[in-house]
Amino acid sequence: MNPLFEAGEYQLGRYKVQFVEWMDGEWCGTGYWLRAIVTNQRLLVYPEQNAVNTEIITPDKITRAWNVCLRGRDGLMVELNDLRRLYMLVDWSQGGKLAKDINEMLTPRAHPRIAPRLAHP
Repeated sequence: MNPLFEAGEYQLGRYKVQFVEWMDGEWCGTGYWLRAIVTNQRLLVYPEQNAVNTEIITPDKITRAWNVCLRGRDGLMVELNDLRRLYMLVDWSQGGKLAKDINEMLTPRAHPRIAPRLAHP
C-alpha cells in the first residue's frame, strides 16, 4: 500500500505533469515536472524526489477537468470551485486518461436501483 494513501483509498492513475501559465502570448512551464496520482478520494501532486511536499486537491474543490491542447502538446485544465483554473502539460499523451480519472473521482459511486436480497436465517 502506498504511504500517501488513506484507509479505503486506491489509485486510479499515475502521471507526470508540469504546471503551465499563459504569459506573453505562450504557455510557459512554472517549474519542474511533477508526479500526479489520482485516487478514488483525492488528486495528489508532488515533486518526483520528495512526496513530503504533496499538494492535495480534494473533489469538493474541483468543478471539472478536461483534456486540452497546450503549446501543441497534450494538457489538462482543472477548474476549481473558486473559479481558478489549473493548467498542466501531461507527459506521453496521457491528458485524456488523466481527465477521465479525475472525472471518475468526482462522480459519486452508483448505488444499485434494487437492493440485493439477504438470506433469511
